[in-house]
Amino acid sequence: MSEDLLSAFASGDFVPIPEVKNLGDSYLTFDGLLPQPGLKIYEDGGASGCGGKLWPAGDLLARYMIRRGTDDVKNILELGSGTGLTGLAIGMHEQHRDDLSIWITDIERLVPLMEKNIELNNLDKIVKARTLNWGESLPEYAAEDIDVILAADCVYLESAFPLLEKTLLDLTESKDIPIFICYKKRRRADMRFFKAMRKHFTFQEIKDHADYDLFFPQSVYLYEVHRK
Repeated sequence: MSEDLLSAFASGDFVPIPEVKNLGDSYLTFDGLLPQPGLKIYEDGGASGCGGKLWPAGDLLARYMIRRGTDDVKNILELGSGTGLTGLAIGMHEQHRDDLSIWITDIERLVPLMEKNIELNNLDKIVKARTLNWGESLPEYAAEDIDVILAADCVYLESAFPLLEKTLLDLTESKDIPIFICYKKRRRADMRFFKAMRKHFTFQEIKDHADYDLFFPQSVYLYEVHRK
C-alpha cells in the first residue's frame, strides 16, 4: 500500500482498531508447532498503524504454512506483513535451511518493526524485511524467482483493493505462483476485492486443515489463489 493512502484511515474507509496500547512481547508456539520458548513477536499496539498488531489471519496462515511445509520452495514473498508474524514463523520452523529466503514486506513505516522482530529471533539469515508499496513498480528483490506469495489480513482498506490486485497481477505476470490469502471477514465491502480478483484469478477455499474448527467461528478463511 502506498504512503498516500494512509490518509484514508482518517476517513472511515477501514476496519477500526482499538486505541493504541503498547502490547510488548509475545511468545508464540502455535500450539506446539514451534519449539519452546517459541517465536518472540514485539507489537507496538497499533502505534505504526493496524499492521503493528497481531491478527488472527496471520496466526492461521503461519500454522497452515508450517504444517504444509516448504521443502519445494526457495523464495517466499509476504505482502502486508505488519509485525512479520507469518514469515517469521515459517523462518523459525525452517531455520535449518540455507537455501530458503523469506521476504516480509510492508509500507516503509513498518519496516523497523519487522526488523526488530527479525533481530529478536536471530532470523536475519533467512528472513529479510523490505518496503513494498502496492500498486507501484515491483522492487528488484520481488522480481526474483518467487515460489510462493502470502497475504494475511490484507483486505481491509477499500481504496487499496485495486493496488493490491495490481501487485498480485504484476507478481504473477510471467509465472503461475501460488498465492495463499488468509482473510477475516468483517464487512460486505470486502467482497468487492474478491469480485474484481476473480476476473484474473481462481480461488479455492482450503477447509481440510487442522485449524479449520478453531478459526471458522472467528470468520477467518484461507484460500489458495492462482492466475487464470
